[in-house]
Amino acid sequence: MKEKIHPKLNKVVFLDVMSDAEFIATSTLKSDEIKKIDGVEYYVIRVETSSASHPVYTGKRRNEIRNDQVAKFLAKVAKAQEKNQPKIVKTPAEENIADLSDSQGSDKSSKKAKSGVKTTAKKAKTATKAAKK
Repeated sequence: MKEKIHPKLNKVVFLDVMSDAEFIATSTLKSDEIKKIDGVEYYVIRVETSSASHPVYTGKRRNEIRNDQVAKFLAKVAKAQEKNQPKIVKTPAEENIADLSDSQGSDKSSKKAKSGVKTTAKKAKTATKAAKK
C-alpha cells in the first residue's frame, strides 16, 4: 500500500438526531465533538436520518406537519368547490326539454364518432400502402 495517498480512518459514532440512535463505525470524517464509549474515544457525527428513523425502515410515518398542510389544502379545495357550484333550479318543463335535447344530441355524436373511426382506418390503410411502395 502506498503511503500518504489514503485518507486516515477514524473511529466515529453516528448519532441520529431524530431517534437518538448511535451507530459505531469507522470513517474518514472527523468532528470537534468527541464521545467516550467503553473507554474508547469516538468522533461524533450527527445525521438527520438513519435506518433507525427513516420511514422506509421503521414502517412509521412522521407526517404531522404534512397532515396539517394536507388538511388545510383540502379545506380550501372544498370551500372553492362550494363557491363555484352553480345553484340552478329547473322547473319540470325545463327538465323534459333538456332530456329531449340530450337524446337527440347523443345520436349525432355517436354518428360523428363512427365516421371518425372510419376516416382514421382509411388513413391507416393509405399510410401502410405508401410505406410498402
